[in-house]
Amino acid sequence: MLVLPSGDAIDSEWLSAQLNLGVEALEIEPLGVPQGFVSNTMRLKPQGPSSALPDSLILKIDSENPVGRELALHLNCFGREVGFYQSLAPQLAPLVPHAYATGNGSSDAGRWLLLEDLSAMAVGNQVRGINAMACGQVLEAIASVHARFWTSSALLNHDWLPDHQFWFQGSSETLSAFHRSFLEDYELRVEPEALEAVALVIEHSQAIDAAIAQRPFSLVHADLRVENVLFARNATQRDVVVLDWGTPTRSMAAMDLAFLIGGSVPMPARRGRLHDLCSQWHQSLKTHGVKDYSVSDAWADLQLAALRCLSSVLFLHNWQMDPNITSRAMLLDDEWIERCCALVVELEALALLKTFG
Repeated sequence: MLVLPSGDAIDSEWLSAQLNLGVEALEIEPLGVPQGFVSNTMRLKPQGPSSALPDSLILKIDSENPVGRELALHLNCFGREVGFYQSLAPQLAPLVPHAYATGNGSSDAGRWLLLEDLSAMAVGNQVRGINAMACGQVLEAIASVHARFWTSSALLNHDWLPDHQFWFQGSSETLSAFHRSFLEDYELRVEPEALEAVALVIEHSQAIDAAIAQRPFSLVHADLRVENVLFARNATQRDVVVLDWGTPTRSMAAMDLAFLIGGSVPMPARRGRLHDLCSQWHQSLKTHGVKDYSVSDAWADLQLAALRCLSSVLFLHNWQMDPNITSRAMLLDDEWIERCCALVVELEALALLKTFG
């Protein structure tokens, strides 16, 4: 029997109470790999007399992985996602799933969401990655979110929405502790310029955060990778839907740009296209009403964001040391590390990084 950490059973009675609709029978279907690291998802198929009852919906609850569950609690992922769906998501339809109901996001009985089942759409494959065309499609979509909340007071006074918080942040001391073992595995696999950038990012981590805090803010997804994106399979579906709003933050919008390109677009697929991708995102911002933000501003912010995202390689390599890591997670992390290291070289971001010293 499926239960919440509180011990509450996920059954027809529980679902009836959440939807305020009669549910007479309930089938629970676990979803296959990939499961989220900080949460677990499954498909619910309810049966009942009401025509308002959906044929299926997605339940998102605590991860079964103790490391992922601890990280989710540390980052308040359920509190942030519940806050997002209650306060901001209604303004972003149809780019995000519809939420039928949510818990409170914090208690053992309240860390859950009931979301629209969009599994008929195509989900991205993080290991395979996406090409520049698909990346541009996602960037245009997320630019509409960035533009909607560009320096907006609507993002203020939400206690669930932190400023400039990313899972891959860390003090110089924290990042330095991961550095030696990272070099043991990757010193010969990434460019010397990238290795120099990693060392300088460790040294100037707080200065990078301070620089980001000076840039125009918006709503940032902060985990914009291809496995959190759905693509249309046919003309009846939405073009793009962005999932997994467990780590939104109020910060520099180009963080999403660097995270997506650096983690999800293989180097051959993006070679020679970075300026075009940045310009495509910037043009979409302008189309949706952003003013006084030049394409050169966007490029400089992309460089800065890529430096902050570079610290993710240290965290991911440290997590690779977990003896229980799956082979697929190991491959995913390995691809991510090489792509993110290459991005700072491709963007010529090292020159910017040296200005911090």
